[in-house]
Amino acid sequence: MRVFVAVTVLVAAGLSVHSGAAPQAIDRMNPIIAVQEKGLPIFGIAHPAIAPRGGGRGPRGAGAATAATPPAPPIVLSDVAKETVAYTRADYLFTSGTSDTFLRYMEEIQRAGGSMRTHPFSAKIGIWHSDPARSDEAIIRQLNAGHVSVSAEEVESAQEVRDVIKAMRFVSAGGTRPETGLENAAAYWGLTVDQYKQKADVWPINTNGELLVTVIIESREGLAHAREIAAEPGVGQIFAGYGTLGGVFRDDPDGREAAAAEILAACKEFKVPCGFPTNNPAEVEQRMKEGWSVFIMQRRNDDGFAAVETGRKLGGR
Repeated sequence: MRVFVAVTVLVAAGLSVHSGAAPQAIDRMNPIIAVQEKGLPIFGIAHPAIAPRGGGRGPRGAGAATAATPPAPPIVLSDVAKETVAYTRADYLFTSGTSDTFLRYMEEIQRAGGSMRTHPFSAKIGIWHSDPARSDEAIIRQLNAGHVSVSAEEVESAQEVRDVIKAMRFVSAGGTRPETGLENAAAYWGLTVDQYKQKADVWPINTNGELLVTVIIESREGLAHAREIAAEPGVGQIFAGYGTLGGVFRDDPDGREAAAAEILAACKEFKVPCGFPTNNPAEVEQRMKEGWSVFIMQRRNDDGFAAVETGRKLGGR
């Protein structure tokens, strides 16, 4: 998608583009980009729980578990990893963070036979314009863990997109990302550190890159600049922050839907895949008919799995 963007960037950077040469096949590692390059719909889902939820608290927040609310069984990361690797129908996995537990979980995924090629991860990085330093730290932490995609929340300008991309790119590529601490990422990608450095750049700015930028539009300011955001080179996907838009357009469901439609229109105009959070087959079917092509199942349950299957069927996958 938007191949002209990559060519323009190459020329601007002083790199040669041989018009008569046959294009070289790219060993595409990132499954999200591989599907997107084919113009097919993309489906993600949350990974299984890797830490106990609720801590066994009673119905009124009591600190100790009661007979009615027994403590949750311990989570065995190796078992969770095997469950993760066994499910191959989603194109990517969404996570909420990169804690020490998460890093151990990724190591177990590798032991179970998984890798970035089979189970790529994405996560949010916070709101750049609210706290650039914190978002930059999140980018480094997540990419160094082996993630292939970052989601920038509440994006409100093209400049924010440029700032996020610069933070994702290595210093040697004109960015600010340090070129140290890459061992975990390289291992999850199945590469040496030097090989990882060659691959871990932002697509489609670098057509050989394997990192993806997703921006989330979920504010009135973002809506006002939706077209300029969609036109910015390097934007891999745009998501409508539909949940947050519910608060922006409180008691105005028509306004919320109009906002989502405005985001979708900008995506279509600039040929950027547009994403929507969904949780069941009916929602996927509805949004696919409208023209959305990237989906995240926020709940890992039967409805979420069924939604992936429905989307794959409707999308010819």
